[in-house]
Order: sequence, then C-alpha cells, then structure tokens
Amino acid sequence: MERVNVTQAVRQFSDLLNRVFYQKASFELERGNKVIARITPVPSESPLKVKDLNKLFSELPRLGEDAEELAKELRDIRKQLPMETNKWD
Repeated sequence: MERVNVTQAVRQFSDLLNRVFYQKASFELERGNKVIARITPVPSESPLKVKDLNKLFSELPRLGEDAEELAKELRDIRKQLPMETNKWD
C-alpha cells in the first residue's frame, strides 16, 4: 500500500481515485508521518463473473407454455401499434 502525503493527495485526488478504480490500488494518507486515512477499492459485491452468466441462465427453470403465449401476444400487440415518430425531425 502506497503512502501519500495529504497535501499531495489533495492536489492529485482525481488521479488517485482513477488508480483506485482502474488499477485497484490502495493508498494510506499521512499527515506528519502519521497515517490518518486509507483509500481502497470497494470489494466486489457479487462473486458471480460475467463469463458465468450463460451457465447460470441455462440452469434457471423454464417458464411454461403460458409465458410463451404471453410473449407471442405482446409481440403481436406491438406490431399493431403505430410507429412512434421522432419529435426532433
């Protein structure tokens, strides 16, 4: 964990936050050779990775025929609705 003087941290605060966000760096802020605060990344809230989503979705229970029929009816209704015009044209 890198130590940064408070004055330096104030002058480079945006850079410090970018390094925390993108590089997962952590910093100890010191004043008078005493650590007074830490800036660290927030731990990931979900252990699920994006690459695991397809597997998760494939294991979910399937909806019944009623759900398929509802989806078909909604598609049919949308086809019957008039196209929305762009108000900015």
